[in-house]
Amino acid sequence: MKAYFLAAVAGLFLGTQAATAQTLNLAATEWPPFYGSELPDNGFMTEIVVEAFDRAGYGTDVSFLPWKRAFEGSRDGKYDALFTMWYREEREEFFIFSDPLPSNELVLLVRSGEGGSFEGYDKLKGKTVGVVRGYAAPPGFEEAGLDVSEARDDEENLRKLLRGRVDMALTDRIVAQHIINTKMENEAENFGWMEPPVHIDVQYMVVPKAIDGSAALMDAFNGSLAEMTSDGTLEKIMGKHGF
Repeated sequence: MKAYFLAAVAGLFLGTQAATAQTLNLAATEWPPFYGSELPDNGFMTEIVVEAFDRAGYGTDVSFLPWKRAFEGSRDGKYDALFTMWYREEREEFFIFSDPLPSNELVLLVRSGEGGSFEGYDKLKGKTVGVVRGYAAPPGFEEAGLDVSEARDDEENLRKLLRGRVDMALTDRIVAQHIINTKMENEAENFGWMEPPVHIDVQYMVVPKAIDGSAALMDAFNGSLAEMTSDGTLEKIMGKHGF
């Protein structure tokens, strides 16, 4: 009887914990191979973020949305966190930035035979640069006053480049290579790169300041992320996904 009573109390306690555990609504966008709804475990970045929150005692529910909706919804407090985002000073008004996550290498993709060296934005005058609507521009890009053409996502940006609607496409190198390898394999030889990269941008998970307890939530995430880095979990997750 005593053992049954203790088991019943334990079951009640665990049930109460489960009932009261907070589930966070996370926003992300489709950005394979970093993260995406059709990737194994939704991509290595998703697995890192979910594991960090799990270690901090939070459940997670990830919604994959167009970037503009993910950004604005998070900014307005409809989501508890958003991943990933590049740091820009003006974004600090709305978001708390996590400790650094893996970086992006931003490059200019061109048509094969039209490459060359990137020597500064002033050398690109008269060219049309394809960009993705809502993405943060690298430092100095907007100030250069270049002609730009917006696309809804990176794949559309690359297809516009092939069709000659833009002269070059600003994109992450790994994302572009993934798109070419999985969706445009027959066109791979028609692409080239300008070197060096125009910018290296660190990725961050962000928490909107509009939600209650935002600072404490970020502290919990960062603590878990540091633990995952020191115990090798971060490296293990990336290795599992081929990074």
